[in-house]
Amino acid sequence: MYKKVWLGLLTAAMVAGLTACGSKAAEETTAKAAGDSVDGEVTIHLMMSNSQELGVSAAVEAFNKAYEGKIKCETDYVAFNDVFETLEVLMSNKSTEYDIFAADGPNVAAYVSRGYLQPLNQWISDDEIKMFTDAMITEGTYKDQFYGAPMGNSSTVLYYNKALLKEAGINIDFDSVTPDNRLTWEQLIDYSKQALDVLDPDHSKGIYGIEFQQVGRVYQMNILPNSLGGAQISEDGLSVDGVIDTQPWMDALNFYQTQVNDGIFTRGISADDTSSYFQSGKILFYLGTTALPAAFEKNGFEDWGFTYIPCFEGHEDEIRSACGSWTIGMNTYSVKQEAAAEFIKYLTLYDGADVYINASGMVPALDRQFTDELKKAKPYMVMAEYEVKNTALVRAITPAFNEYSTAMNALWDNVRNGAEVAGAVDDCKAELETAFKEYE
Repeated sequence: MYKKVWLGLLTAAMVAGLTACGSKAAEETTAKAAGDSVDGEVTIHLMMSNSQELGVSAAVEAFNKAYEGKIKCETDYVAFNDVFETLEVLMSNKSTEYDIFAADGPNVAAYVSRGYLQPLNQWISDDEIKMFTDAMITEGTYKDQFYGAPMGNSSTVLYYNKALLKEAGINIDFDSVTPDNRLTWEQLIDYSKQALDVLDPDHSKGIYGIEFQQVGRVYQMNILPNSLGGAQISEDGLSVDGVIDTQPWMDALNFYQTQVNDGIFTRGISADDTSSYFQSGKILFYLGTTALPAAFEKNGFEDWGFTYIPCFEGHEDEIRSACGSWTIGMNTYSVKQEAAAEFIKYLTLYDGADVYINASGMVPALDRQFTDELKKAKPYMVMAEYEVKNTALVRAITPAFNEYSTAMNALWDNVRNGAEVAGAVDDCKAELETAFKEYE
């Protein structure tokens, strides 16, 4: 097994050491990689987030059986919180340790701008690219080249606590909810107020009306302005001026702050904790990904139902939903690109894609994978299929996504915590204006 990535690699001292090794060490590493084969079997090396180990390990096992004697894939699974920094350290030093690696969808543009990713178009045809859903093509593409092949996707539905609704005496005809006849945010606010008047009139029980699974994070929070017609970022990906200060954004931010102040949305609960609050009967309506039912089952939580995410009244045709997940990219410095391309296609387009989806429970990235069998076993995938094909909007396409998400997450948190909205927007714009200059 190829050497493991160790945490010490992330220290400044190790960075300096790697840089000091010079061209001789790089040549030795390349020579070792080029000769990494036994009896004609080429070994390729994959760095993957451990959050994807369940699905990827199953696909890797299947690949190694299918390609026995030709190509073998060895995989290192890195803790989610270490993936990004580990990758930066390795790739900034032109490492050939990994031929292929996990590239979180929103970071594809950043990795391309730094020269880390090899375009896949010479191995994956236009017709094969079209096998992916449109939003996933957008997420994996930068400047008209396809770099990040999506392994899966994600989607958001509206969960509700059936026991709380029953206790509050609120009857909602969920069977009548369709993509063209959704509940509105205004209705959810009204239902929440009615329920809280019964369940927790003095707010002593800590029950809330609505919350996002990923509160404070652009992945789901931007649903609000996006569903009022707001964009994620400028067309060139290097400005939020004329974006987050527009009416859709200001309306969304003020709407959110008002509902936090009124006790409809939570305050002070982190994204890591919202799921446990929902499952313990503290949240009535919960916008979460379709990965949650596995956790519900594991925890013995049964008082839940699901429906389509809400729209704003008068903006029914502007509904937007969150999407995106991990892609897999090819190291531009790899000396085994043909073998790496075989693995990428197997994992994302063909047999391995099905192994991955079945084992991981992720939303499919391929149109063909939304089978009747899948939707019968997991009925919420019916909603996921509609959203990813009709309303999904990828996160901001920008080489500065890390800076963008940090500043925008802070904007949502500041508004949640009571900051004056216009001032918070101005602060965010100023921070990102400085950050974007590094990429101009």
